[in-house]
Amino acid sequence: MLRSRYKEYQLDQSPFYCLKSKKKLAKLLQISQNKLEMLTLSEDLYIERDISDPKKKKSRQVEEPKLPLKRVQKRIEELLKRIKIPDYIYAPAKGRSYISNAKAHVNAAVVRSLDIKKYFPSTPSTRVSWFFREQMKCSSDVAGILTKLSTFKNHLPTGSPLSPILSYFAHIDMWEAINEIVEGASCTLTVYMDDVTISGTQIPGGLIWQVKKQFHRCGLHDNREKEKHYVGNKPREITGVIVKEGELKLPNLQHKKMHDCRQSIRIETDPNKRKKLMQSLKGLEAQAQQIKKANDI
Repeated sequence: MLRSRYKEYQLDQSPFYCLKSKKKLAKLLQISQNKLEMLTLSEDLYIERDISDPKKKKSRQVEEPKLPLKRVQKRIEELLKRIKIPDYIYAPAKGRSYISNAKAHVNAAVVRSLDIKKYFPSTPSTRVSWFFREQMKCSSDVAGILTKLSTFKNHLPTGSPLSPILSYFAHIDMWEAINEIVEGASCTLTVYMDDVTISGTQIPGGLIWQVKKQFHRCGLHDNREKEKHYVGNKPREITGVIVKEGELKLPNLQHKKMHDCRQSIRIETDPNKRKKLMQSLKGLEAQAQQIKKANDI
């Protein structure tokens, strides 16, 4: 597991905990009080754009913070990431990955995968405010500033570096309740952002509905089109990794990408295009190596 250069601590040891002073908040965020006030008053803080997704044949909206705000969001993210989080959270979590997430279910007889629909846009500013007020015990004005810095149009922005970690903390009570439900059924839970995986020797019929009820309680909805149910020795895909016969394997699609990439490199004559292809191949091969290494641990 990767080591952080900062010591981790419990939530109540965070510098945000019981923070009541706007002056101390500005110092913590490494920004002047005047600039902090300007950020909280400004409405021109984001660039909205649509990014096309060839796989889904549709576009998705990205709400990207402009640089002054992005710097502050990265600072908040850095501080929140120092807080210890439960073992069942695999993203956002330092030293854990989509591969280790899949490995947690490698020997399970039954696997259920759920997906939270539009996780960031469905996480309202009221939930973020609740976290800073009720969990962090910040004063109302400090919680209000942190909420303003963290949200856009009353929800977590899709392009913010802060949204992944804050999506966990904004729903910390929900995840704790879900883990209690899953542990009570002697099953295993992992959470990789909006991808929830539950496994065990058997999964009681009512368990999945209880988990979904927790989603609904917090205003979230599961994406039924992405829900998966695997039983027995059938290969299963968990966070982009194939689990088969007690081992992790690279998906066939990734093997095809590597093959196609090698073929393109052989015939490409443009040096710049060839360089990009080489970089792509290097990334794909590194992914394959990581999966192979995970099997040996």
